[in-house]
Amino acid sequence: MIKDYAHKPKLDVTTPGLLRPIVVLIAAGIILIVVLIVILLSVSIDHKIDRASVDQVDLVVATEKIEVAKPIPVEPPISPEFTYIKILQQADVTPAYVKEYESTAKDPNKKTESHLQVASFKSEYDAKELQKLLTIKKLPNVEVSQSTTESGSVWFKVMVGPFQNRSMLNKAQDILVQMNYSPLELKKK
Repeated sequence: MIKDYAHKPKLDVTTPGLLRPIVVLIAAGIILIVVLIVILLSVSIDHKIDRASVDQVDLVVATEKIEVAKPIPVEPPISPEFTYIKILQQADVTPAYVKEYESTAKDPNKKTESHLQVASFKSEYDAKELQKLLTIKKLPNVEVSQSTTESGSVWFKVMVGPFQNRSMLNKAQDILVQMNYSPLELKKK
């Protein structure tokens, strides 16, 4: 069968599926009105009030005395006066001996073993272009390394580092984030 793609088929303007919910809604409304009318008609409108029962109710109400509740005086609760100063004066507190903190100098020449993997590319050209850009941004030791996966595909990783200290690593991460890269921190063993 050949389809004519040049001329779109005309759609029917009326949708038959829309008519059914409207009919169901109207029918439910009519049924509800009929049920309310039947309930109202079943309740007798001319209820006659028996005058004898009204007189009995008046008599009962007149004979009962309404007692007003008297307020009972409540004494405020007596709480002992605990104040921090009094408790502290009574307590004998001896602090534990703690040796004074001595700061140790860090080795400024010690390098961290952390590298940042900035990106991975299938194309060596793209990896080299990123390496040039990162070198312009003055990031230290920007290298491109080639790795092969288990499936045999070749990837070119752009790596930065190692860094002299954690501060320089954090600074490099901030620069890369500003360039819209999410660097992955890798620690060498």
